[in-house]
Amino acid sequence: MTVTLRGMARCALWIGLYVLLVLFPVPWLALGTGSTRAFPDELGAILGYLALSILAVQFVLTARFRLLLPPFGTDVLYAFHRGMALVAIAFLVAHGLLMLPPAELASWLHPLGANWAGAVALYLLLLLAVISAGRGLLRLPYAPWRALHGVLAAAVVCIGLVHAAASAFIAHDPVTRAGLWVWTLAFVLLLAWVRLVKPLLLLGHPYRVTGVRPEHGGAVTLVLDPENLDGHRFRAGQFAWLTLEGSPFLARERPFCYSGSSQRAPRLELTIKAMGPFTRRVQDVKPGARAYVDGPFGHTSIDSFPDADRYFYVAGGIGIAPCVSMLRTLADRGDRRPHTVVYGSAAWDSAAFREDLAELASRIDLKVVHVLEKPPLGWLGETGIIGPELLERHLPRSGRRACFVCGPDAMMDAAESALAELGVPVEDIHAEPLRWA
Repeated sequence: MTVTLRGMARCALWIGLYVLLVLFPVPWLALGTGSTRAFPDELGAILGYLALSILAVQFVLTARFRLLLPPFGTDVLYAFHRGMALVAIAFLVAHGLLMLPPAELASWLHPLGANWAGAVALYLLLLLAVISAGRGLLRLPYAPWRALHGVLAAAVVCIGLVHAAASAFIAHDPVTRAGLWVWTLAFVLLLAWVRLVKPLLLLGHPYRVTGVRPEHGGAVTLVLDPENLDGHRFRAGQFAWLTLEGSPFLARERPFCYSGSSQRAPRLELTIKAMGPFTRRVQDVKPGARAYVDGPFGHTSIDSFPDADRYFYVAGGIGIAPCVSMLRTLADRGDRRPHTVVYGSAAWDSAAFREDLAELASRIDLKVVHVLEKPPLGWLGETGIIGPELLERHLPRSGRRACFVCGPDAMMDAAESALAELGVPVEDIHAEPLRWA
């Protein structure tokens, strides 16, 4: 994303709003009356409330409020979400260590003792952290993991609120008691929005699968049309959350990039590669199936660089999908600028959209560079992996070059570094990880 004064202001406002939400308990704790506790006890209490506040705001981070979408990208947001969970755990542990002498810690940690709510909330939070960090090692499928994650997270906050309400400090102070009630009501309303209101809104705006188009490399493109003729618009390069299996209340949606032209919305095209149980089942979807689409999301778009002289794309694997969306949009707009795609594939047969790229090259000023790790006999094009030397050969030398990078993490890191070394300003490089689940 181009760094602008407006973008910096949005970042500052977003961070400021987050800090205000997390620090919400501090003012009403400070305004409370009748506290005669020592400093370690006060600090321990504040850390406990801050941990609970952080955990409650975690739901805001992942609720996908469009008005609150961060300007620095969804992937950064989820990384922040994981980091703040660790901060909350540290605060909870410090909360117990500061408020209780060592001799009483064993009783404090007993799940059936007087402090049962605090102990249970801590154990559930640790369990949540373990299954989230170790999902791959535990081989937990996405859908059960997400359901368990949601239940555990809600349980942690709810039981934590019970623990806070049972404290003597809250019980005897009207200011802190009122603050806790406001906090609890806000969390209940947030849960109602995420689990009830938003799925209900999606239920009223269904899509139908009107086309299923196989692509090279084990991918398939789903063509979706809104049933009520009021589907959403998107910017080329963005992504959406797709529900194909039943109701949106089941929270089984997955994120996928748009691959169709934004000029043809509300018709949507999402290209999905078979990478796991859900994506493999997509191969069996038939026209007429009902779908629900929550979007658009993401900041990767040609519209983020409207004044660029040319666009330069570096894609690996199914990372070509958002690039194709941008190229199709440019073609539908009749764009006259020169563009270049460097597209890495394992083999020629796995190069998705290769015919589409050739067709687009006949409509716009487009140069397509295929890079094959395992080239067929007689191949005269680029081979190996996308590296600095290859990018230097094909990166345009003049004009403002807006660069988009999408593919596996290792490829993106190498391409970003190489483009920066070749003189492309960092603000003109936008990297977007592959999206599948």
